[in-house]
Amino acid sequence: MDALTSAILIFVVSSIFVVFAGIGLARFGDELAEKTGWGALWVGTLLVSIATSLPELTINISAVWLEDSPGLALGNVFGANMINILVLALAALLFGVRNLFEKKGKDTRLLVLLGVGLVALAMVMAATGDLSLGPTSLGALLIAVAYVAGMRAVYQAGRTDMNLSDIPSPTGSARGAWIGFGLSAAVVVVAGRFLASSADSIAELTGIGASFIGVLLVSIVTTLPEGSVTVAAAMRKSYGIVIGNVYGSCAFNVLVIFIADLFYTKGPLLGAMTPAHMVAAGAAFILMSLGYVIIRSCQGDAATWARRLTPVIPVIYLGALYMVFNLASD
Repeated sequence: MDALTSAILIFVVSSIFVVFAGIGLARFGDELAEKTGWGALWVGTLLVSIATSLPELTINISAVWLEDSPGLALGNVFGANMINILVLALAALLFGVRNLFEKKGKDTRLLVLLGVGLVALAMVMAATGDLSLGPTSLGALLIAVAYVAGMRAVYQAGRTDMNLSDIPSPTGSARGAWIGFGLSAAVVVVAGRFLASSADSIAELTGIGASFIGVLLVSIVTTLPEGSVTVAAAMRKSYGIVIGNVYGSCAFNVLVIFIADLFYTKGPLLGAMTPAHMVAAGAAFILMSLGYVIIRSCQGDAATWARRLTPVIPVIYLGALYMVFNLASD
C-alpha cells in the first residue's frame, strides 16, 4: 500500500469516527439540555453549538500543534463556516425560506452579527499584520474578547424576551447523557488527531495544498454534526434552533483561532493566512452576511426581494471553492 492510499484510508476511517462521535455530541448535548431543564435557556443552545464544533477545535489544535499545518487549521475554520451557511440555505430552500428566517428576535440577530463581525475581525488582523503577545497574539486576543462580549450581549437580549414560565423543569437523571457526551468527546479527540495528520499527508502527497484540503475535505467532515442538527431541527420545525446552531457554531469556529493560536509556536496563527485563506474568509463573510439580509427581509414587508437571494448562496460557495483550489494549487 503506497503512502497516498494509506493516508486516504486513515482519513476515511478517522472521518467516520469523527462524524458519528460528533453526532453523538449533538445528541447527548441536546439530551443534557432537556434533562437538566436547560432546554429553553440560552445556555442549553450554547452547549449544543459548542458540542457540534468540538471536531473543529480538536482537529485545529492537532493541525497546528502536532502537524505544524496552520494552513489546514485556518482552512477548516473558514471552510466550516462556508458549509454551515450552505447547509442553512439548502434547508431554507427545502423547508421554506420564511419558515426558517422569519420571527427571529433581537438575540438571534445579534448572534448573526457576532459571527459576521468575528470573521471580519480575523480578516482585518490577518491583512494588516498580527502582533505576538506572549503565548497568543493581538488578533487572537481581540477575537476572544469580541466573542465573550458578543455572547454576553446575546444572552442579555435573550433574557429580556424570555418568559420564565416557559422554562422546563428537569426531566430526570442526566448521568447517562453526561457519560455519552464525555465518551463522544474522547472519540473526537483521538480520531481528530489521525484526521489532521492524514489530511496534511494528503495535501503534501497530492500537491493540492493544505488550505484547500481544509476548506473542502476536513470542513465537510467536521461540519456534519452541525448539519445533522440543522436538518433534524428543521424537520421538527424548530427553526429558531436551526439559526442558533448554525451561527452559534460559526462564531465558535472563529474563536477556535484564539485557542489554536495558543498551541502554535511560530508566531500569530492569523499571520499564516494565505490568499487562499483570505478568499475562503471573504466567502464566509459574504455568505453569513447574506443570511443576515435574508433574516431581516423576513421580519416585515420591506426588502422582500432579498428572500430570493437564498439560491445564490450555493453558487457563491462553489465559486469560492474554485478560487481557493486555484490559489492553493499555485
